[in-house]
Amino acid sequence: MYRKYRPQALNEVVGQEQIRDQLLAQLKSGKISHAYLFSGPRGTGKTSVARIVAKAVNCSTYTGNVFGEPCNKCKVCISVTDGSNLDLIEIDAASNRGIDEIRELREKIKLAPAGGRFKVYIIDEAHMLTGEAFNALLKTLEEPPAHAIFILATTEPHKIPATIASRATKFDFKMPSVPQIKEKLASIVEKEGWGIPEDALEEIAKMAAGAFRDAEVLLEKVSSVDTRADLEKTLSILGKKETSSAINLLSMLEKGMAKESLIWLDSYLKEGGNVRILTESVLETLRKILLVKAGAGSVLEPIAKEELEALVEINKKLSKERLLRLTSLFNKSIEQLRDSTIAQLPLEIAIVESSLDKMGEVIVEEEPDTVEVIEQPKEKEERVTAKKEAEDLEKEPETEPVKKEAVETAKQNPSEGKILKKLNDNWSKILKAAKEKSSSLGIFLSSAKVKEVDEDLVVLEFGYRFHKEKAEEKKYKEMFEDVLEEVLGMKLRIKCVVGERPPEPKKEDKEKPEEADPVEVFGKLE
Repeated sequence: MYRKYRPQALNEVVGQEQIRDQLLAQLKSGKISHAYLFSGPRGTGKTSVARIVAKAVNCSTYTGNVFGEPCNKCKVCISVTDGSNLDLIEIDAASNRGIDEIRELREKIKLAPAGGRFKVYIIDEAHMLTGEAFNALLKTLEEPPAHAIFILATTEPHKIPATIASRATKFDFKMPSVPQIKEKLASIVEKEGWGIPEDALEEIAKMAAGAFRDAEVLLEKVSSVDTRADLEKTLSILGKKETSSAINLLSMLEKGMAKESLIWLDSYLKEGGNVRILTESVLETLRKILLVKAGAGSVLEPIAKEELEALVEINKKLSKERLLRLTSLFNKSIEQLRDSTIAQLPLEIAIVESSLDKMGEVIVEEEPDTVEVIEQPKEKEERVTAKKEAEDLEKEPETEPVKKEAVETAKQNPSEGKILKKLNDNWSKILKAAKEKSSSLGIFLSSAKVKEVDEDLVVLEFGYRFHKEKAEEKKYKEMFEDVLEEVLGMKLRIKCVVGERPPEPKKEDKEKPEEADPVEVFGKLE
């Protein structure tokens, strides 16, 4: 489909009006550059425009040094269109990137054109050439034959050496908008005599992510199943769930329902869902919520009333900080999808980490000047016992960071007892300072306990291995040691260990969602 409807003249190029007008002006004036650099995102028409230029400068309709739109009727134009023209040489730099290929090009470029006025060299993905190949090409660009034109196409112009770019006329291709892609799709549907409605074409245009070629491939996929597919069937064929699926997932994450979210994801994938499409749908939904929260909902594309109401509803539940946190996590997961050996793993990690934030909120309640940890019955009993045995070390602390074993050990070593006392008296300040540096660090530490102190080494005990492993990561460990030095005025080292699991919540407590243990979820991957 994208080959059949590739633009064959400059006036057929959509979304690049500025480039089209400038090139047409150059052709009509006869002032053609010996080298061009076409840069821009994939599927925006770089190679198509390069071929149109190749046809225009060799079209039999024109004589002398004045050109214009190709006629697409003469032998030269037809041969360029079907790929049999000997004066058009297309090189894929991704597979022909070495110095030998460029040396061969330099030798052959000296030969006169086979039948036209110019030999046109189109080097696609030019940024893939090696340094030696660029150096060999540079000599040719400095002193090109009068009959040669180079067109370098690239999606990464910053990788083109300045010595090459400075010798070429540069054109930056812009990413087309959804309406422009939809216009192109509508034109194809009309020419083919299909009955795909506008709302379905708009959804295809959105999924193309700014690439005409991708949009045409998606349209071809839909038309191969049903040439009159409505919006619902189009979404089904392309494997994209409605926004409601993303909102349902976000609603579960907002409640800290990691277990339910992972079970839902497994069911979604077993039904034929696509990990990337789901992640993109979640990110798209988060973007819309962000715009609504910022009061810029008017910039959204035409949106259904039901979808807008659902976005407004979930916007009320998500704080600004949590919304940004979720966006960052899912954006990170989509970057990791390509290199992941287990397709859904990055998304599962994002789900668990985003649930941890909410799980932490269940445990930690933040007050203006203090952080209070909700104690389980067993922990409360231990604190009362420790208070009776070491009253000289405690002053009715707001939290219980010091375990009974640590208090008994401190009795035998006065210096360590002083450190324990400082930790106990300032634990609220420590947690608050840690959370200010990193909300994630604050969550990991909220359930940590001081197991023992050995000279300047503080041993922290965690209920979950996942929390322990995250807390002992270099950046978090150094961050917490800095916090201790700031608050206590002494340099302490940290060691993290895993202790007993906290007791399960009571079954009759229906208000609190069941929390998923990250170790149970991911422990089998070790």
